[in-house]
Amino acid sequence: MIETGRVCVKTVGREAGKFCVILDVLKDGFVLVTGPKAATTVKRRKCSIHHVEPTPVTVKIKKNASDDDVLAAYKQAGVFKKLGIKEPTAKEIEKARDAERKRLAKAKTEKAKPEAKKKEPEAEPKKAEEKPEAEKAAPAKKEPAKKKQEAKTVKKPAAKKAVKKTTKKAEPKKK
Repeated sequence: MIETGRVCVKTVGREAGKFCVILDVLKDGFVLVTGPKAATTVKRRKCSIHHVEPTPVTVKIKKNASDDDVLAAYKQAGVFKKLGIKEPTAKEIEKARDAERKRLAKAKTEKAKPEAKKKEPEAEPKKAEEKPEAEKAAPAKKEPAKKKQEAKTVKKPAAKKAVKKTTKKAEPKKK
């Protein structure tokens, strides 16, 4: 029942109740699914087979098909009408494509950043070891030990004075 092209309903997580299609069956009980995001707001991601419920609807797609291919297969198989999903407009599809492009570009730049970070720590220790000449020449001044003096001057709490409690008698209420 779990196969490439099977339309399913996500049952767990923030996308619970949304339709998705299986793109690939992975190892250890996982599948790769997509909505696609433009149509059902389900992102392409790895998902446990226990978190999806298959429907009787299937579409003809290749393994790891693009979202555009999945949308075309949805239209061809009539999935939008069968499942009551609103068909995305061209503007919504383009917006989803732009978001995906930005995400991929950000991922590429973040992969490049760790290499730059590795080079920087090598240069930093050299700067930390070097001290300005003024600091080298001037001896460090020691602060006087105030803690010992403060400990001797700690005041003992004053004895509690007995306080007289006075109670007022309740006056009768006037009508």
